Amino acid sequence: MPKRNLAWILVIAMITLLMWQLPQTIAGRDAVYKAFGPLADVKAQIHRRFVDDLDDARLTDAAVEAGIKAMVKELHDPYAGYLNPEEYSRFKNRTDGFFGGIGVEVWANPRGLEVISREPRSPADEADILPGDIITHIGEQSTAELPLVEAVNHLLNGPPGTELTITVIRPSAQDEERVLTLARAIIQLNPVRGWSRAAEGGWRYMIDPALRIGYVRLNKFTHDAPQKLDVAVQRLIGAGLRGLVLDLRENTGGLLDAARDVADRFLESGTIVRIAGRRADGKRWSAMHDGTYPPMPMCVLINGASASAAEIVAGALRDHERAEIVGERSYGKGSVQEVVELDGDNGAIKLTTAYYYLPSGQCINRGTGDKWGVDPTIPVPLSEAERAKWQATWREIEREPGATPESDAQAVDPAEESVSDPHRAAAERRLLDGDLQLRVALKHLQDKLRPPGTDVTDDQAASSAASN
Repeated sequence: MPKRNLAWILVIAMITLLMWQLPQTIAGRDAVYKAFGPLADVKAQIHRRFVDDLDDARLTDAAVEAGIKAMVKELHDPYAGYLNPEEYSRFKNRTDGFFGGIGVEVWANPRGLEVISREPRSPADEADILPGDIITHIGEQSTAELPLVEAVNHLLNGPPGTELTITVIRPSAQDEERVLTLARAIIQLNPVRGWSRAAEGGWRYMIDPALRIGYVRLNKFTHDAPQKLDVAVQRLIGAGLRGLVLDLRENTGGLLDAARDVADRFLESGTIVRIAGRRADGKRWSAMHDGTYPPMPMCVLINGASASAAEIVAGALRDHERAEIVGERSYGKGSVQEVVELDGDNGAIKLTTAYYYLPSGQCINRGTGDKWGVDPTIPVPLSEAERAKWQATWREIEREPGATPESDAQAVDPAEESVSDPHRAAAERRLLDGDLQLRVALKHLQDKLRPPGTDVTDDQAASSAASN
């Protein structure tokens, strides 16, 4: 075919394509104008009729920001949000893997969020927020009306450098009220705790020295949680660890990588978690043999405030029959958020793009079906009285001690713990008396590890101090 004929064919094809797309382009333009025309009309009417001079740029920016927030709000997704250019700039400059917050550890209280402890030199410490204070409002939102997970993850936590306003009362001073505006900062927490504090402020991790049963509580899945867990567990292994209680109650989540690495330490193979969504590429994470802890009987404690990363770990260990899950159904926060940068330096939006799925195929996220969250294999529901007793017990255990921050990170050597220590035995009795779920988990492990033929009473089985 002559080159001239080929050129004409290409020209005709391009014209045909443009003519075919033109109606769609016009229709798209008309749809956009119909949708946003009223906004342009309002702006024109304001310029034409408002009594004072106007800053056109500020007017336009306000309209754009309000419109974006309204569209995101219409998704009815509590995890979606808009970061304006200033907020997004601070968000990008944060240190990866750390959490922005004010540096408090809180528990749910009928009046709001009760402060249990503060991180030294944190915004809360510098604002003179004390243990026992209650945060009643974050902005205009009453904290008494919110689940702990939402209050912590979506109101207290946020990009470092962003500000939040909180209302704090001090019951010890006739409910003295203060309204404080604080800037969130990078908070470096030690997420690993034991079952009680020793006199010098360190943590005890061997809850049953006779049967060598350890206890580790993970408060948050921070970037260094797997390494901090290694330190505690390796010390226990060195002391002859034979069984373990991993407590994920009130753990509101954290980093996916940290959850994957923690689960991997207890699993030699198999799927840990996968993600999938309407537009998102599916991805699967699997366990590897290297670095796995020695096999041993294990219980994981969860409750209604165990969320996100905590649910990934508990669900993976349950589905692979690696551990018994003791307690109550978890929160059901199993969604993936992606921060999408907007064109023209207009900030970014945070959107839910996928859901987490357990090895069994179950979706964690509530609202996606009848089954959500992680159901325990050994259900131990608490009555209101039992829950109040449990919370009061753990408030005292977690409450900020008079010891220095350095001593808080030190662990009591498990090899030196003795069941005959009267102070230790008294602390264990108080704990097990106030914590039914831990008592059930500990008894389950004791029954597995106690020599065959050992005849003990129920009270003795519930307390290693009494039985050994």
